[in-house]
Amino acid sequence: MLLKSVVFATLAAAGVPRSIPERNQTPDRCGTTQVSKSFVKTVSDLKPLESAMKLGARSSSNSSSNSLSTIDVKVHFHTVSSEAKRDYISDQALDKQFALLRDVYANYDINIQRDETVASRTVDDFLATGSWPLTTQQVAAKKDFLTRTRKGGYDAINLYFYTDMLEDFWGSCTLPRDNVTRTFDDVNFREDGCGINADSLPDGPFERVGLGYTVIHEVGHWFGLLHVFQGYTCEGSGDLVDDTPAAQVDTTGCPIGKDSCPDVPGLDPIHNYMDYSYDSCYNEFTEGQKLRMHSMWETLRLSAKVIS
Repeated sequence: MLLKSVVFATLAAAGVPRSIPERNQTPDRCGTTQVSKSFVKTVSDLKPLESAMKLGARSSSNSSSNSLSTIDVKVHFHTVSSEAKRDYISDQALDKQFALLRDVYANYDINIQRDETVASRTVDDFLATGSWPLTTQQVAAKKDFLTRTRKGGYDAINLYFYTDMLEDFWGSCTLPRDNVTRTFDDVNFREDGCGINADSLPDGPFERVGLGYTVIHEVGHWFGLLHVFQGYTCEGSGDLVDDTPAAQVDTTGCPIGKDSCPDVPGLDPIHNYMDYSYDSCYNEFTEGQKLRMHSMWETLRLSAKVIS
């Protein structure tokens, strides 16, 4: 997050009143919010690697585009439907979703591939809600479900599309963690992945999320990105990426010129995939976010321990 602390400090010292915008009171689009101290430390430890990556990209033959070495990432789609909606998610919608996911991330030297249209199909009224299990029986059912369906290593994306998620809760995804072992006994491996509201698939019923960009946003979390409004403040480190402008509130719609932090450089990054804008407003990650995704994948996801 870009800062202009000197200006802010001067205004504060002078007693200049500042208009503090209210936090968006609409239901959260995304459930990925908690950031641990260990995650913040990991980001700090990655800075030298990201600097080296940036230097290497600039000195390469493709210096004009700051391209990094392309990483190959497998994605697996899973559908989880209630009995009443067992045919709700079409292969056509999943194909469109994959094409969007592939094409967006290809712009950032990430080659997303899949082996099949659907890796698993589950029909279960409880699981279709994507709800956190509360009873012992539900905990066991969820563990069995993920053990049966999850595919690949810690470097593979597993996307679960749920037909009966609450409206206005569109998805969540796990951030990368250190010390993860590739075994289903490790809950951080077993539950790694993304839960997506099926209504956010391309051509969905809600205009604000009907183009498929919920998956783009959530997979950003899977690669280690935070919300651009992380912390809801104009001060501090925000999303821990150096080149994203500060934002004190999340975005609704596509308000061109929005500036919730007028005393720091840049307008709110309403077009950034890691904001809460409408799908039609999204079009970018920053170079710093691109570096973060590559460094997180190489350091945490690709290097997860394999237990034989």
